[in-house]
Amino acid sequence: MTVSVVALVFAFVALLEFLTPSLAYQLRDRVVETASGRRGRTYRIALGSAIGSSYRAGTVLNQHLRDRAGYELELVSTVAPGNVRLLLDASQRIDLAVVSSVDDDAVRSSGVYGVAALEPQHFFVIVRTDSALRDVRDLTGAVNPGVRDAGHPPTLGERVLDYYGLLTSTPGTGAPVTVVRPRGSNVADFESGHMVAATRTQFLRSPLIDEILNTADYRLVPIRDHEALARSIPGARPGFIPAGLYGPGRRIPSEAVPTLVVTQLLVARPDVPGRVVRDILECMYHPRFARDAQYAFTESTGRDVGGLPLHPAATIFYGRNDLVTSDRLGRLSFVGSVLVALFTLAQYAIRLRRNDSLRDRRRLLGDELARLEQLRGQIAGDSDAGTRRALVCDADEVLSRAEQQAAAGQWSSEDIQALRSLHALCRVSEGRLPASAEPPPVPVAAPSPR
Repeated sequence: MTVSVVALVFAFVALLEFLTPSLAYQLRDRVVETASGRRGRTYRIALGSAIGSSYRAGTVLNQHLRDRAGYELELVSTVAPGNVRLLLDASQRIDLAVVSSVDDDAVRSSGVYGVAALEPQHFFVIVRTDSALRDVRDLTGAVNPGVRDAGHPPTLGERVLDYYGLLTSTPGTGAPVTVVRPRGSNVADFESGHMVAATRTQFLRSPLIDEILNTADYRLVPIRDHEALARSIPGARPGFIPAGLYGPGRRIPSEAVPTLVVTQLLVARPDVPGRVVRDILECMYHPRFARDAQYAFTESTGRDVGGLPLHPAATIFYGRNDLVTSDRLGRLSFVGSVLVALFTLAQYAIRLRRNDSLRDRRRLLGDELARLEQLRGQIAGDSDAGTRRALVCDADEVLSRAEQQAAAGQWSSEDIQALRSLHALCRVSEGRLPASAEPPPVPVAAPSPR
């Protein structure tokens, strides 16, 4: 019995995995999370700088998670270019992270799964308004390309400077650009002469860019060959910063600025429960989240995670409204054919067994009738009353056994009736009818009074 139950469970699991992989994953994921004891754990997400737009979006996400799912993520402030390495470092206990689409470490690593593509970011090259610089390839002096820890991937600003050879030394003059890191605020570093230019990768509505361009003292530098530059940096694409977004009266920049556009990607470790991924996606694609975080993205754009494999729970989430594919129809038709075949085989087996049972019963009935017929012949041919009575007792035993079998459902009504009829003939052969067959006594009329 136990073996049969185990076999049925395995068969059900195999069929479920084949027919509805999404449901099989959800059941398996829930069992694994419960068995691992991680059900009540707080999950951590790396979001870059605490003053950046990603951290602000994480704060909004937590508000929606608290309202809809009853829990929050732990927001971790990091240096953004190193988020992939933090995610892969088990000692850091980072479960999710926001990375850039140009981060090569994300694509090369096998333990990073995409969850959603977030709002696009633009690459800003900022200089003072009185600078003579007219194109990014003409940069010279101290340039701040953003913050990163030692040993972490270069920032997008450093990759752009390297593309134009501005970090390569030339004999006698050295490199045109010297990389410096922030000391204080961006405006303070400009005013102190610590840097002559800064590059930042931010949302168009970033408070950081608003703060720098809030006066007419700073302007943006175009990347006029941005299409060629985008082709050399996987994950980037050419784009424009619209005119009139910043500055007094919203007049900066005075015209659209050609630049690079990258996409922020929300990524996760493979062991993050599907329940958590689903809760995050349901919150992110709620209209209130897009309004509160000032995001403009949809599921169709959010599922394009720059070549990364989607987390299984994200695959299920994005595919829940997809049309039925030929693969799914093929699986359904195959399973339907198997079920029809099994039903047909079951019917054939039942009929075969019924026929075998009927044949066995007919053979047994023939044996019993032959036994009663033999007893009847012996009773009719024997002149000794005691012997005839003993033979009748044998016939009674045959009928009694048959009656018990009929009560157990082994004989049909026609079968038991045939046995009863032949048994009655045995009684007749003895010389008397059974009590049930004796004619009723004829009443004797009383003598009439004279």
